[in-house]
Amino acid sequence: MADYATIRDQLKVRLETVSAFTAVFDTVPDRVTVPCAIVRPGSPVAEYHQAMSGQGLSRFNFEVLALAQRWEPNAGQDVLDGFISGAAGVEAAIRGDATLDGEASTSQVTTCSQYGNLIVADSQYVGAIFNVEVYST
Repeated sequence: MADYATIRDQLKVRLETVSAFTAVFDTVPDRVTVPCAIVRPGSPVAEYHQAMSGQGLSRFNFEVLALAQRWEPNAGQDVLDGFISGAAGVEAAIRGDATLDGEASTSQVTTCSQYGNLIVADSQYVGAIFNVEVYST
């Protein structure tokens, strides 16, 4: 049976492989140090009965917020660009172990849906939001 908290923890582990992140959080913190990544629930959080196999396949949706400094906009955008593509990007980190250490049947980054100013913990950053689907029984 899929364990939502463990899946979220494993997403954090995968994101910790991105060397440019100084911190990765599996819950939304009160304060952040950038550049960082935050794993939070997506929408809808969970979709059940995704297969007729009797195994109870569920799809869990997450957002990964990748944040960089805002006080120097061009530098922050350069950092974000590195998270969007390439071997050190968010998508590559998740693809590096799509089963999330055996907690998922598969997982994938489906989109980068936002790019620009984001507010987290009452502070503004330049950031991007990645949408992640995780399938698990």
